[in-house]
Amino acid sequence: MQDKVAATWIRARRERAFRLLAAREQSLHELREKLLKPTPAEIADPEKIPDPTTSAQLINQLISFLLEHDLQSDKRFIESLSHKFLRQGKGPLALHQEYRKHQLETSLVSQQLKSLEPLWYPQVMRVREKRFGNQPPKDQREAGKMQRFLAQRGFTPDLIRKAVFLE
Repeated sequence: MQDKVAATWIRARRERAFRLLAAREQSLHELREKLLKPTPAEIADPEKIPDPTTSAQLINQLISFLLEHDLQSDKRFIESLSHKFLRQGKGPLALHQEYRKHQLETSLVSQQLKSLEPLWYPQVMRVREKRFGNQPPKDQREAGKMQRFLAQRGFTPDLIRKAVFLE
């Protein structure tokens, strides 16, 4: 009986994984969390869920399959997330925080952040000019407003100083 439950459960998880990955790139951590989360039907009838050890083993096997067939890639996820944040006008601190949230491999994160370094100054200037124009701040109050706005967007203090005081 437990084998039948496990087979049905993993089939549903495999379909869910394909749907999630077809919609957008998913981090490995995010995908694992979503696949382990019980559906409303499973919450209503816990007998449809295999024991936790079996569930974890089945999910690990499914993840291995997805990785082996290049259906899930944290490298692609990082690139996708980076492009999204650049389009949204966010800075390196915001992006790094999001990388940590998804528990991405440190070497991939470092490599991506290094490749994006030349883009941060034009990015902060674009965001500043869109919101405040290209004139220097009239007074300290306006400079503070610019600094707070850019800090909320995830830019570093150095980039903020350069953008606000047009260095």
